[in-house]
This record gives sequence, structure tokens and C-alpha cells, in this order.
Amino acid sequence: MRRTTHWSARALGALSAAVALVAALLPATPAVAATVTFKAATLNIYNGLTQADFVHDLNLITSKADLVGLNEVGNRKAFLETWAADNGWWLYAPGGINQAGEALIAKKSMFDVLDEGSIFVCDTNGPGKVPPARYNNWVKYSHKASGRNVTHINAHAVASIETAGRPEDLPRTRCAEAQFQGLKDLAVDKQGEGQVIVSGDLNVDFSADRSYGYAKFPWQVFEANELPNLRSNYNLYGEKGTGTHGNRHIDYVYFWKRLPEYQLMWMTDYDIVGGTRSDHNGVVATFSVQN
Repeated sequence: MRRTTHWSARALGALSAAVALVAALLPATPAVAATVTFKAATLNIYNGLTQADFVHDLNLITSKADLVGLNEVGNRKAFLETWAADNGWWLYAPGGINQAGEALIAKKSMFDVLDEGSIFVCDTNGPGKVPPARYNNWVKYSHKASGRNVTHINAHAVASIETAGRPEDLPRTRCAEAQFQGLKDLAVDKQGEGQVIVSGDLNVDFSADRSYGYAKFPWQVFEANELPNLRSNYNLYGEKGTGTHGNRHIDYVYFWKRLPEYQLMWMTDYDIVGGTRSDHNGVVATFSVQN
């Protein structure tokens, strides 16, 4: 019995040596690529707030994110220019009040600006009428820590265009439909230049839209199709909190999700930011990007 036990130990030793030899001859397992993180946010700061309440909301959202899309801020353009210069942020707020309303800001310590642009969509109810004209604004940044290009697209769709996910038969709804398709087309165009984030108040509730599935609203235009495509924070991580505007989840952060073998940036989670003076809560999404 002792001899058998002794022989088994020797056999195990020889087997271990053989396994080690084979392992040494095999190619090494590739190291997992290093990643770095940043946070991107969206917040509609109601244009009727007092200056003090506006500053409160601006400071709140910028304390939680590195890249921010703002809505309804065109009447504060001059203030934002001073604020950005004094606090180390890039600002893109082109044109007059309507066009500048969908402003984009980013920390200079984390991003460099490579390019920027603004695309007119429609006049909503007609030239010079209320609600005013809509624009899709964008900035292409270089993310310093990773070296990756990140294009941030920001928009604000007109309100009162759906009921329980069903479109209202109004000129403003057709304007919004054109804007959603324009956002998708712009995201498709920019994904060839790097990573893409889309943000904004789209005035369509996520769960109602997904349930009804109107062909020209965000769920079908952005998310229902196969990859590669846009994916929202709600699609990936569910609807948190009670809503971003009342009980509706209408403020979004999307990113361009590719097939796994081509994915260099991921949305890893998000939070709803309450405590605002605006009638909207903010959304802050965390991104991990490969070096």
C-alpha cells in the first residue's frame, strides 16, 4: 500500500511538470485592455428660473459630470460664456437664443475640442412661431486620458407630441419626428470618427414609447434595431426613480453600441439627479473607455 501511494505521488509530480512545460510553450493570454472613466450628463434647466436657481442647477449638474448637454439655456448664453471661462469648461452655444439653447459643455482638464457644428431641423409650427425652431448641436472632443475621440450630440425635442406613446397629429410632432431621424443620421455619421454620445430632453416617455412602438419615435428610431445602434440608459439599466419630468422618463443619455469585438466605450451605469430647481431632474451616465 505504501509503494502504491509513493508511486502516485511521483506520477502526479511528473504530470505537473508536463503541464507546466506545455503551458510555457503556449502563447500568453492577452492582457485585458486598461480603461478610464468619465461621466456624461443631461439637464433641462427651465428658462423661467431666477438667476440664483439657474446657477444652483448648473453647479449641481457640473459637480457630478465631466461632459454635459444642457437644454433651454439660450437666454443665459452670455452668463455661460463667463462661467465656462472662469471654471475651466469648454462651451458650445452657437447662434441666438433658440440655437444656443442646446448648449454643450466639457471640462478642459479632461477634453480637447476637435470640431463642432449645429444643424437646423425645423421651425416647429412655422417660421417665427411658438414653439421655436429646433437644432441638433454637436461637439467632437478628444478624451485626454484615453486618446479616443468622443462626439457629443445634444438636442431638445418639442413638447406635447405624444400621449401614452401615441403620436399627436400635429405639425410639432412631425418636427420632432424629423429631429429624431436627424439625430440618428448624425450619430451614424459621427460613429465613423470615434465614440458617440447623444443626450437631451426628447419629450417622449421611455416606457410608453417602448410599449406602443411608434415607428418615428426614439425607441424604434434609436434602439429597437440590431447592433450597431444607439442604446439609452433606460434600456440598459432600467428606469430609476420616479421620473425626470414628473413621472415620465423623457431625458436621455445614449451611446453608440457596437458589436462586442468593436466596442471601445461602454455605459456602465447611470443615476437620476434630483434636488434641481428646474422642472426636470438630470441624468448622469458613467462611461468606461478603453485606452
